[in-house]
Amino acid sequence: MSAVIVSSAVQTGLDIAVLRSAVLMVPLVSVAVLWIAGLWGVGADVRVRGGALLALLWSTVSLLPVNALAVRLGWWSFGTDGLEWFEVPVDVIFGWALLWGAVPILLSRWVNPLPIVAVLVTADVLVMGSLEPLVVLTPSWWRGEVLAVAVCLLPATALGMATASGRALRVRVVLQMMLFASLLVFVIPSAAFEATGRSWAGVLAGTGGPLDSVTIQVIAVLGIVAMRAVWDFAIIGHGTPFPWDPPTRLVTSGPYAYVANPMQLCAVLILATGAVLFGAPALILAAVAGAAFSSGIAAWNETAHLTARFGPAWNEHRSQVRNWLPRWHARPDRASGTLYASVTCDPCSVVGPWFTRRPSAGLVIAAAEDHPGTLRRVRYESSDGCVVADGTRAIGCALEHLTLGWAVVGWVMRAPVLASVIALVTDASGGAPRAIPERMSESSE
Repeated sequence: MSAVIVSSAVQTGLDIAVLRSAVLMVPLVSVAVLWIAGLWGVGADVRVRGGALLALLWSTVSLLPVNALAVRLGWWSFGTDGLEWFEVPVDVIFGWALLWGAVPILLSRWVNPLPIVAVLVTADVLVMGSLEPLVVLTPSWWRGEVLAVAVCLLPATALGMATASGRALRVRVVLQMMLFASLLVFVIPSAAFEATGRSWAGVLAGTGGPLDSVTIQVIAVLGIVAMRAVWDFAIIGHGTPFPWDPPTRLVTSGPYAYVANPMQLCAVLILATGAVLFGAPALILAAVAGAAFSSGIAAWNETAHLTARFGPAWNEHRSQVRNWLPRWHARPDRASGTLYASVTCDPCSVVGPWFTRRPSAGLVIAAAEDHPGTLRRVRYESSDGCVVADGTRAIGCALEHLTLGWAVVGWVMRAPVLASVIALVTDASGGAPRAIPERMSESSE
């Protein structure tokens, strides 16, 4: 009897090992074949490969917590150990992510991705039950499957296809921000905590003091500055921070009027501030590693590509701003913009003089009464026509032309959600839209 039990255990172990290897190797070989075929085949395109990488990254980052949640809620479990994250085998999830992330995008050179997605979902439903003992399902496993499709497969495909086609710029920018924000505030800290034998529950239990409140606010402000830099890439540069989906126009305004690498700088500072918040020295190492990578390989590659794309304009911009140490005053030749504020109605008549008294870079103050259109609020218009904002958002745009301190205030004023709250409070405090008596135009604030 004992011999039978041992034999069964050995056989089960072999089955799990074979299944675990197959779950990784089959998708990995498939992606490799499709990748190589795309290099020489019809429709070879660097944007497709970039989209496949982004879809793979989204799938990996999202499938890990979804599977950890599934294990916690009892939807399914894994009958294996080793190389795990919250009881989830990382290599198994990476194989799943390859199949759900990269494969549909790489196949999109030849096949519409929507049928591919349908085939993947169908195959997943049919195959999941046959992966036992590697994956052990419970009757409620379909809930995890629906969640995985909604959170992992569909957004990954949308991000990958939008990147590959160069369409839906705002969609792919928002999805990229969500992806890289999750890496910065969840994946990297989780890896750091796992490496030091700590858990999120234990780390969060040790926070809550006055210093923690300050560091959380610092992280929030740094996140807002980084989002502003990303959004300027989209609105002004018509591209994204992803190297294979770059801007087509050089961006020298917003955070880029003060520092050359605002996104990298904010990411490093967020990790360093997180190390203080969570008492995690490993995050300091992550910040140092990120700074070294950005200053080394990334900077070398970026300089070569940007010089090739923008030539003298890029070189002139880089002569005005530093990589890591921001200027206090905006670039003297930054893109110009005009703030239209009424001179005949209160309280907005004080806005123009307030800005006029302060040195600025590229900011023109004009009377709202002289605007060719009909204004109901203070209006900001950039000279290139890419940025048009009203009310408190307009004032936020104008503040970017002053000093770094005022610029940060301006970026906070334009942040999602916060901008609407600030506008509502301003309206309730007497800054609601109003008419300009002389020309029947209206302004606010």
